[in-house]
Amino acid sequence: MQNFVFSTLAAFALFVLPLPLKAQEKGRKADPATQMVKQFMKQLEKAELSGEQTTKVTELFTKVAKDVSTKRTEAGITQEIMRKRAAASKEAKEAGKKGKEMQAAVDGAVELTEAQKKLMAETDELLAKARIEVGKLLTPEQMKKLPEPFQTNLKEKAGKKKKAGA
Repeated sequence: MQNFVFSTLAAFALFVLPLPLKAQEKGRKADPATQMVKQFMKQLEKAELSGEQTTKVTELFTKVAKDVSTKRTEAGITQEIMRKRAAASKEAKEAGKKGKEMQAAVDGAVELTEAQKKLMAETDELLAKARIEVGKLLTPEQMKKLPEPFQTNLKEKAGKKKKAGA
């Protein structure tokens, strides 16, 4: 009888007690910086990074993503705002908009204060610089494996170099 009770309690402890913990883990969203890093690394999967490259890219992008996330949070730029901007960007791309026209559509999707707009531009620039640094870590063969629009994001723009030197 004792063995039966012990076995039942052991089974209960192993299978039933962990269920609420797993449910909590699934319900908990990763912080915005972690989400940014995961999304970026997913885009790089086709490049088949080496272990060393993966480590370097993760470290670099995590540092920048945490900085960007902190600044945006402090400025009151929520995940909901970012989701609305992403949806507006997707819609604009599907409508064939590019450049300033697309940016205007994204900016019109949410109301941001002037300070928030300035911060978004600054943090977008930080992310762009990080992507360029990541691009420098990739071989030409790895770059070719990535979709063209993503390759462009990983390369320094010719016009940007001149402005920085001027």
